[in-house]
Order: sequence, then C-alpha cells, then structure tokens
Amino acid sequence: MKGFAALSLICLASFLGAADTSAQEFSPREYRREIENPTQVVVLGTTHLSDAAEGWDPKVLDLLLDRLASFKPDVITIENQPGPTTSKLWSYRSVYPEAAAAYAGRALLMSSIAALSLDMDMPQAEAELRRHLGKVGENPTPAARRRSTALFAASGDPYSALVQWWRLPSSERVPGDGVSRRLAALLEELGLEREEGVVLAASLAVRLGLERVYQIDSQEDDVLTPEESDVFFQKVFPVVAERYNADPAAKERGKIENMTTPEAALAAYRKLNDDRIERRLSEIEWLGAIKERTEGNVGRKRVAAWESRNLRMAANIREASARAPGGRVLVIVGATHKLWLEAYLGMMSDIEIVSTDTILR
Repeated sequence: MKGFAALSLICLASFLGAADTSAQEFSPREYRREIENPTQVVVLGTTHLSDAAEGWDPKVLDLLLDRLASFKPDVITIENQPGPTTSKLWSYRSVYPEAAAAYAGRALLMSSIAALSLDMDMPQAEAELRRHLGKVGENPTPAARRRSTALFAASGDPYSALVQWWRLPSSERVPGDGVSRRLAALLEELGLEREEGVVLAASLAVRLGLERVYQIDSQEDDVLTPEESDVFFQKVFPVVAERYNADPAAKERGKIENMTTPEAALAAYRKLNDDRIERRLSEIEWLGAIKERTEGNVGRKRVAAWESRNLRMAANIREASARAPGGRVLVIVGATHKLWLEAYLGMMSDIEIVSTDTILR
C-alpha cells in the first residue's frame, strides 16, 4: 500500500510538472504552424524627417520608396494618434496636457474644420466614414472621394484624408462634398510637410492605390506623476543621454543630414534598421534607465511607460493587420520603436516578421 501511495505521488508530481511546463511554454506564435500564408510585417525604423534642415529635399527618398513599394504592402501604418485616441487626449487634456497639445493638435484642427461642413462630431464622422467606404466601391467618383476626404479629416485621420485628396485628379482637388475651402487649404499645407507620414506613408499609399493609412501611436502615458517626470528628466535622462551620445553606436546610426542623395538616403535607412546598432542603443537608453537608481525608481517607471506605449502600438498594428489576413503590412515608426514592436508582434499567431534587409539591400 505504501508503495502504491508513493507511486501515486510520483505520478501526480510528474503531471503537475508537465502542466507547469506546458503553461510556461505556451506561445500564440505556435499557432502559426497551422497557417499556410502568415501575414508578413516589415517594421521600418525611421528618423523623424521633420527635423531636417531648411532646404532638405524629400526627393532623395525616391530610391527608398521604390524599395518599400516592391514589398507591395496591403496595409501601411504610421506613428500618429488614431482618432479615438486623439479624442480621448483632448477630453482628458487636464490629465495629458502636453500630449494633447503636442500630438493631437493638427488632427483636432482639421477635424473641427471638417465637422463644420459635415455637421458631425468625431465619432459620428467615423461611423459615417465606415458606411460611406462600404458603399463607394473600388472606383469612387470624384465627389465620393472628396466626401471620403472630408470624413477622414473629421474622424481625426488627416493622413488618410491626404491620401484621398492626392488620389483625386488635380483638377478635382476643389472645395465641395464636405471639403471646405479652409480644409482644402489645410490639406495642401499638410502635403508640403516634410514628415514620414506624408513623404513616406501617404505618398506610398497613393502610389500603390491604397485608400488609407492606419494611425497606430498611443501617447496615453499614465505612469509618471508630473513630479516623477521632473525627477526623471533632471536626474536620469542627462546621465543616460551622455552615455548614449558618447557611444560609437550613436555615431553609426543613420542620420537625416547624411541623406543628400537617393543612394545616401537608402544607406542611412539601412543603418537606422541595423539590429546591432539598435540593440546597443536600447541597452544604453532603456536598460540604462532601469539601472539608474533614484528615489521612487523613476527610471523603471519610465521604462514601464515606454513598454506600455509599445504594447498599445503593437495592439493597434495587429488590429490593422486583420484587414489583410495573409497579406503584407508596412509599419513606419521611429527607429527606437523597431526592436520592441518586432518582439511584440513576433509573438502573434498570424504575424511573420520580415527583415528590412530583404527590401533595403
């Protein structure tokens, strides 16, 4: 009897051990083996092109755009706030005062201008946009595309509004169908901006015949108090920044001032997407913040905010990817996000990360 009891305990322990191991090893990516054509995702790290010096010509990106077009993405995402997040930031502007002003300004302005013509608030415009896009089909009339332009703008998506505007023949880029003179002027102004949402995402979407881009950023930072944020930028950030700027990896990273020709711009983007460089810089910036000891562990809290933001971005990208199961998704983000998003997205059941080396070579 004692032998039987001992054997039972051994079997139970083995079962529990196996169950624990199974739980620890679970990964949604294992389901990918059951999918013949997983959704392919390229995460392109970029510098923020709005930092370019006066006189910089975005045409030096033509060779890069050729490489990106060769990937033939079905979905393009950009590092800007989606309409609901913009609306939330504004509604909670007393909580997120800096984020509301810095990251929601243009979308709110264009949304309010479009809303006057359409007599719709942001959620109403989003609902009407979905109905409208379902009705117009693949070859909308100029009037239908102008209305799409106005609805995208009113819903808090200025970059997709620009895609619709640019897909109109130049003779049809005129006020009407919800596009007021003021909104038309704002769209023309946006089209002249030297930023990646315009010169990379929107222009590529038009070139490929896509109807829109997807905004996937999330600046809803609710981790550090204002006082803790002050401590971080006074005590942690200067130390980390000094190490960062002194490291050879920072000097190797692609820079916009080096983008003087199409060939040089492509070379700079290869460096911006070099995993070796980005891993080293991430160690300095984020592991460095974790290691820097202060009252309240503000460095660790700042990393928690960073990880939370990237997780929300990854969720938005995954949601956008559902529009094209088995298709191709191009994610355009600041280079610092690249490794984090590839790590998070690579855990998904229907995502295959494609190296930028395959299209930037």
